[in-house]
Amino acid sequence: MKLRLTAVLACSIVMCGAGTALAQTAQVQPSPSSSPGPAKPANPTPTPTATPTPGPPYANMSWREIGPATAGGRVAAVAGSATDSKLYYIGSGGGGVWKSDNDGQTWDAVFAKEPIAAIGAVTIDPTDNNTVWVGTGEDNPRNDVSYGAGVYKTTDGGDTWTDMGLDATKQISRIVVDPRDHNHVVVAAQGDLFNDSPDRGVYVTNDGGKTWSKTLYTGPESGASDLALDPQNPSVLYAGMWQFQRRPWTFTSGGPQDGLYKSTDGGRTWKKLEGNGLPTDTIGRIGLAVAPSNGNRV
Repeated sequence: MKLRLTAVLACSIVMCGAGTALAQTAQVQPSPSSSPGPAKPANPTPTPTATPTPGPPYANMSWREIGPATAGGRVAAVAGSATDSKLYYIGSGGGGVWKSDNDGQTWDAVFAKEPIAAIGAVTIDPTDNNTVWVGTGEDNPRNDVSYGAGVYKTTDGGDTWTDMGLDATKQISRIVVDPRDHNHVVVAAQGDLFNDSPDRGVYVTNDGGKTWSKTLYTGPESGASDLALDPQNPSVLYAGMWQFQRRPWTFTSGGPQDGLYKSTDGGRTWKKLEGNGLPTDTIGRIGLAVAPSNGNRV
């Protein structure tokens, strides 16, 4: 059997930025006297690839983490001064209280020496920027929420702090200070999120925190989710009560102990608000705010 060798040259230009490539292929064909064999498929012609288009100038830039890096870094409370636009305090879920007196450009840790770092509420006294109230125990009921140890107060802008009690409340959601009398302070306590507790509810002091009275309590499973004061009439307050209990793997939220309450005597007595458009079934967690320009807008 005689074989005739035919060289087939295929030239394909590949645009890869470096130049061209020459590809050679050889094909063996039988002579007329040889037995015909199965036909071989022709080699496909290579498809030229396009030259990559240069990307935008920021194509090589990358993101980097600048924090907060952990769940404990979340901010749970913010307070700003009504008379000093550059003064702010923030309370973090697990990192204490921080202060800025330059409009947030820099922050100083002012609660680092206290025995508890979980913060639920921060309030600046509306009549004195050096007096700040802090409620410990974050009120966002995650499965890894950190409990608190009551209420603290500073009268020197955060240099020193005094334990004002209410240790058993565990989680505090809000503190309001009467602008007419800085000794009249009202505290909303969610309480122990993992257990029934008689220490849930709303507390009032008329002597700057030396003594406290629990004035609103709807049951051992229900705490105060929020609190708001009418700036035009500080004797009027609103409180949200929330039936809630946490387990590591689940929680129960809402029940017959839920409700929206109003006080017209500075938090000493409360009346549940019902009807007039409010939900009639399970309410759940309530958040509150009163318009500074109109006390009827809640």
